[in-house]
Parts: sequence; C-alpha cells; structure tokens
Amino acid sequence: MTESVIGLVGDRKTAQQVRGELAKLGCADRTIAIFGEEDADNVVQELTERGHKEDVARRYSEAVRHGGIVVTAEAKDVDRALEVLNRFHKSPEELIEGHQQETARGQSVEEELRVGKKQSATGKRLVTEVSEQEVEKPVRLREEEVEVERNQAERRLSPEEADRAFQEGTVEVTAVRERPVVSKEARVTEEVTLRKQANERQETVRDTVRHSEAKVEDTKKK
Repeated sequence: MTESVIGLVGDRKTAQQVRGELAKLGCADRTIAIFGEEDADNVVQELTERGHKEDVARRYSEAVRHGGIVVTAEAKDVDRALEVLNRFHKSPEELIEGHQQETARGQSVEEELRVGKKQSATGKRLVTEVSEQEVEKPVRLREEEVEVERNQAERRLSPEEADRAFQEGTVEVTAVRERPVVSKEARVTEEVTLRKQANERQETVRDTVRHSEAKVEDTKKK
C-alpha cells in the first residue's frame, strides 16, 4: 500500500534531483509529480486528490506562486521518502516571505482599441387614421303641385250631356316631388408603400488608449 508524500524545494534543478532519489526508493515514475509556478492554478486540486488536506494544499499553492516547486509522490516506504524530501525541504512560509523580501515586480500595460458593432432598431410605421368632416353639396329638386281651379259657368246641358254629368267617376292628378338621396362612394387618392433597403457606410472611430511602461531607476542615498 502506498501513501502520498509531499515536499517543497526552492528551484526546479533541486526538484529533479529529489525526483531521481524518490525513483531509486521505488516510487513509480508515473506517481511522481513536480508543480511549478505555471501549475499554480491546479496545485490545490492535485494535492487534495492525492489525499492532502485542503488547507495544506492551499499553503503549498501559495508557495508555488512565489517561486517554490512542489514535489509529490506515492511511496511504499513513507519514512525513507520523507527523509529524502526533508533534506531539501523548505517551508511554504519561508519561501513566501523570502520571495516577498527579494522580489519586486512591475509591468508595462498597453490598451488596445477594439471597435465592435451594436445593432439598434429604427424605422417607419404605417398608420391609417380615419377622420370625418362635414361637406355641403347643392342639388336642384323639382317639385310639382296640383292646383284646384273653379270657374262660374251658366250653360244648358243636353239630355246626353246631363246623363254623362250625373255618372259617378274619379279623376286623379298626381304631383311628383323630388327629394335628395345621399350615397357615398370611396375613391383611392394615394398609395403609400414601405420598403426596406440595406446600405453600408464606413465610419472612423476615434478614442484614446493608455500605455504604461515599467522603468528601472537607480536610487541614491544622501
């Protein structure tokens, strides 16, 4: 049965030396792993998966970010493996504090102008509105009336005329009157069409970008 062991050294050359000695002790090469600064984001996960506590893994991860090199392996003879690691071992706190005291970092930063495109909607809406207005239009109307005319007469009737005069009958005269009749007719006076057309235009975008440069200056003490 094997058990995971872990150690921290100050540089990659030493880490390779530790790797060789662990291999001599019988640690399988596939179980020996070396983690440097480029692996800092994965150190916590790798160490916890190998059975180490999360707080220990985070301390070693922080040490790696400050230049330390983690060496871990699966060993059958744990005591002898730890003896090898302890000969070269540095504590996480030692590496972190030493790195903070000896290292000062700066960086040059430059902004780059990137121009993208954003769509916005615009257009026209066709709205039909109905309104009413009062209009007048003259029309000539014909109107008939029946007039009654009575005239005094003094004339003798012949027997035949008298017979006809005393016959009952009806005479009807009809008078016609015109009255206005209103009807409406719709006519198209204008046609409106909305049509979409796509065009392209070129626009120059101007803005300012910042640039910072890290410079090293000599300091003089008075």
